[in-house]
Amino acid sequence: MKQQFLQKFVENLKPSARFALPGAGINALLGFASGGPLGALAYGGGDLLLNAPAIAAARVVKPGVTGDIINKAGKVIQKDYYSPSGLENIVNVGASFASYPLVDLATGGRFYKDRTANQNQYFYPGINLPPEVLKQLQQENA
Repeated sequence: MKQQFLQKFVENLKPSARFALPGAGINALLGFASGGPLGALAYGGGDLLLNAPAIAAARVVKPGVTGDIINKAGKVIQKDYYSPSGLENIVNVGASFASYPLVDLATGGRFYKDRTANQNQYFYPGINLPPEVLKQLQQENA
């Protein structure tokens, strides 16, 4: 049973990686916005490395459906179309969300530091504090 699972798991890795690429691309764009090209590589790569095996395992446990897409006239629009199972979709989205903090953990927060707010500044959207109130708040925090 374990050997059969591993065999199917390895067979599903390549198609699972292809299925994980859109999410990895989105995480790479977010990583680029927060950490530049190196951040894009870290977050996109981290997403792909976590997602591909997770999806492959989900495909072994609950595979999707493969079939032809046929229009009303009976003409085949797409042959061998693969529709992922609900478990695959949940695992894909969950692993994408989980990859971001895991990359931060693995890199020691190297890319996360740019996203934290400066605790020495006070900013209240839509509210302009008088300078004397701002000074008082800064003195209380010191």
